[in-house]
Amino acid sequence: MFKLFYVIFMNLFRAPYMIPKMRYLANHPEKYSEKKRYALVCYAITLMKRTGRIYTRMYGEENLPKEGGYIMYPNHQGKYDALGIISTHKSPCSFVMDKVKSNIVLVNEIVDLVQAKRLDRHDVRQAITVLNEVAEEVKMGRKFIIFPEGGYVFNNKNHMAPFKAGCFKCALKSKVPIDML
Repeated sequence: MFKLFYVIFMNLFRAPYMIPKMRYLANHPEKYSEKKRYALVCYAITLMKRTGRIYTRMYGEENLPKEGGYIMYPNHQGKYDALGIISTHKSPCSFVMDKVKSNIVLVNEIVDLVQAKRLDRHDVRQAITVLNEVAEEVKMGRKFIIFPEGGYVFNNKNHMAPFKAGCFKCALKSKVPIDML
């Protein structure tokens, strides 16, 4: 937890420039390609990683499909998980996130830049709609990260929580590979 606050504090001087720039690109997807918006997210993650002396290694890249869309189902151990996965992908990928937690400054900008899906865990109809949207976008070639645990508990001592079965329905509907990371 200390490292998170350290990274935030050490990057505060960048916020007046980066956050408005991220918001502008997110608000104008017709002007900026998905790759350009994704590159900005990766740049922001790189700055955070450098400040916090965070090193990310990717294993199993050879198991991911070279073309087309897919869904990754990694376990969720902390706040950095989605950013770590995004930072290792060369081509744009998105994720599904809890709607309540997605409205925090900087998180909101990242969600909008990568066109992530906001899922309301207390509204089953909305959740089904979001998962159907993910399935359709994956069929069209997009890549998604879905955390099947549905969130994380602070200091869970690296114990996996039970999976939410509904998250796998979009993979079944889109008929794409499922990669367990």
